[in-house]
Amino acid sequence: MGKENYIRVPITMPNDMISYLEENSLKSKITGGHKLANTEIVRAAINAIRELNVDYTSVKNEDDLRDRILEAQARYFAKK
Repeated sequence: MGKENYIRVPITMPNDMISYLEENSLKSKITGGHKLANTEIVRAAINAIRELNVDYTSVKNEDDLRDRILEAQARYFAKK
């Protein structure tokens, strides 16, 4: 999908998450890759989550969702 199809979506994150994104973006660059934009990391994470077939039924908060994502990840890798 070309960037002309992108829609800007403002999201809020605590400082530790932004620091995590920045640190890993730079890690990519210093180990032979390129500096990843925060949006590239977030898009890649969402694309990976989409493949996991997460069950969103009755999720009540971020912690519930994180647990569901990790459960889906375990199922995904158990199949391989």
